[in-house]
Amino acid sequence: MQEYYFEMVLWVSECPEVFADFLIEHTGGAIEEREPPKDPMADMAILSQKCHYIHTQALPQVAKIFVIYTDKDPKTALIPDLHEFCSIVSVRLGYPVGAAYAIKQCKNQDWIQSYQDSITPITCGQFHIRPSWHQKIEGKIDMIIDPALAFGSGHHSSTAMVLQMLSSMSLEGKDVLDVGCGSGILSIGAKKLGARVHLCDTDPLAIDESYKNFALNGLCVDGIWEGSIDKAPQKYDIIIANILADVIKMLYGDFLFALKPQSILILSGILEDYKQSVLDTFKDFRVLEISDKDEWVSIKLTQK
Repeated sequence: MQEYYFEMVLWVSECPEVFADFLIEHTGGAIEEREPPKDPMADMAILSQKCHYIHTQALPQVAKIFVIYTDKDPKTALIPDLHEFCSIVSVRLGYPVGAAYAIKQCKNQDWIQSYQDSITPITCGQFHIRPSWHQKIEGKIDMIIDPALAFGSGHHSSTAMVLQMLSSMSLEGKDVLDVGCGSGILSIGAKKLGARVHLCDTDPLAIDESYKNFALNGLCVDGIWEGSIDKAPQKYDIIIANILADVIKMLYGDFLFALKPQSILILSGILEDYKQSVLDTFKDFRVLEISDKDEWVSIKLTQK
């Protein structure tokens, strides 16, 4: 064990899922995901304390906080890549996207154990989601997801709302597709409820992590591929897409093609500000349920 380790706190104002994917790919340490304080003034008070800005001199708001624990100095191992990443995202979105960070060096006293102790299980509908170092509980469907390996541990509102929706559905023998599977948590939930599940993601790391998390839960993957819904080999009773609103709208035609008649489409990862534009895009569908939590929205639809 090294004598010291680094703790880096990263504040992002938008696109938290995109930043999460970047951090998973570019760090070999443990990553903790935190919700920002409810009070915006508290955000500003924190950010005024010796933090450094990337691509901006201030953040209009804080959408997510990431804490990275690593034995490599982020100033050389991460920050240069983070600057380049923010530049790329800014060009693609057409406006500056930045972040703020603070780094401190800490005495190494089994920080991995401290990190694990900070990750608590969560209950969503029928599911009890826990990291592998916690014990299962009776009366709930047990699901093991190690959040240090990939995001999508059930703590994010968009994931939790989809798990709640799945819990109220009859999935036995149904064909389910999880578009943008991430850690595989939604696919694992559907599988434990009796569905035949296919998964896809454009990120090869997500494919690897889904395989790992399926194995952690003693499950076999029915079908998985790197890419998007356009590679789907069949039609489905239920399609789940917990991804960004703009991507959801772009995939409208692919959803139509891959859905069986009178099937279910669950859309999540939608910020409240984009809810109406998504509903407008999917106006040919009938709304069955809309859930909202912490400025995030999940929508369950069926074909008219």
